[in-house]
Amino acid sequence: MNTPDTDKWNQIKAALENPKYEWRTLRGVARETSLSESELLAQFKDHEDQVIRSSIPNKDGEDLFTTRDHYRKTASIWDRLTSSIQMKVR
Repeated sequence: MNTPDTDKWNQIKAALENPKYEWRTLRGVARETSLSESELLAQFKDHEDQVIRSSIPNKDGEDLFTTRDHYRKTASIWDRLTSSIQMKVR
């Protein structure tokens, strides 16, 4: 049986791994999941082994997030090598 937190995480993970995007802003994930940004950040902290934050923000200065699995699937080998040192977990 899934708990509310498990259901919430599954919803967030699906949004972070949406094939339309390589990286997601908090705002975008919040809009897709109908969760608040504070709920997202709490879940990111609880799942810090699965969520990464880009070292480079988007053009508006917003942080970008994805899952480690999604990053491995969408980033080029060169991107993975050059960013492996810079990856930060929020």
